Amino acid sequence: MFSADQHIDGRKKDTVINAEETGYFVWNMATYDLREAVNKSAQPVPRGVDEFELAGVTTASCIEAPGPRVAESPCHFECRYLNTLRFPGSTKVSDADVVFGAVVRIHVKEDFVLPSGKLDVLKIKPLARLGYYDYTYVTEIFEMRVPTADAAELAALEGRPRIQS
Repeated sequence: MFSADQHIDGRKKDTVINAEETGYFVWNMATYDLREAVNKSAQPVPRGVDEFELAGVTTASCIEAPGPRVAESPCHFECRYLNTLRFPGSTKVSDADVVFGAVVRIHVKEDFVLPSGKLDVLKIKPLARLGYYDYTYVTEIFEMRVPTADAAELAALEGRPRIQS
């Protein structure tokens, strides 16, 4: 899922409209190295402006989704659109559309995968928004296992994929 605030005049953001119209959206992992591009892409621009060009990033083709993904991002999820929920805020611009999707394709650059098969999060340096104008990125990792979890619960927490037949 992703969330998008409204334009100042109450219109939906293009990303929301595109997901609803095409039936797909692509999540590109925002990283510390891409922080300036992420910030540029947040600008309110008229419909039809190429935000990839505006942000100075390269496009890469998707397999399922009709739109492109950010080539410089280490991880991408191609998502089939499910629905949109609007949450009202105190002003038009603070109304938020939360767009839900089902992941149908995952892309991960091999350079960011550890020998264990896990993502090298310290190398990726994913961005996290803290609120206001504040962001952070991951600089330390530690493990905590639920003390009373059985093997099945632990496997679910590890994010093992469900095999569908």
